[in-house]
Amino acid sequence: MNDPWDGILEQHEEILWQGRPDRAFAMLRSDMIPMIFGLFFSGFAMIWMSIAALGDSFLWMFGLIHFSVGIGLTVYSITHDTIARRHSYYTLTSKRAIIGLAYPWMPRTLRKFRITPSTRITNDPEHTVTFGPMGRSKRHPFPKRAPQFARIDDAQKVLHLMQQIQKEPS
Repeated sequence: MNDPWDGILEQHEEILWQGRPDRAFAMLRSDMIPMIFGLFFSGFAMIWMSIAALGDSFLWMFGLIHFSVGIGLTVYSITHDTIARRHSYYTLTSKRAIIGLAYPWMPRTLRKFRITPSTRITNDPEHTVTFGPMGRSKRHPFPKRAPQFARIDDAQKVLHLMQQIQKEPS
């Protein structure tokens, strides 16, 4: 029989926990600034289009691009975290934390993070276990969120398992 974990797990690595995040809608506090900016951007474009429409030309139509960008930024800010969680899968092994993303419009990806004694592990009241520092993207100027198992039901169990992994000699 073909094992779906062949080629992913290292030798002597075993799966300790698997789970999925809560799929309910939730918006992060950090998404408020882009959402407000998108609303102001589209609002300004709407005002500009209204004033430009008073003229005889079709110049007002150029505002549609800016209006669409503002609305798109607003909608993205509100929904991107929920959509990402709905397509995420989490696995904790005896050596690593693995986050799988399976968007229908993209190829499946796995992000693997080794758990070492120096890995900083925290949890929060929203049932999220964070492991490691915030990262930087090569394509994006802002820091990325630290790797995490977001909004999981058994966060305390996962936190305990990760702390056990840190204590065991490699």
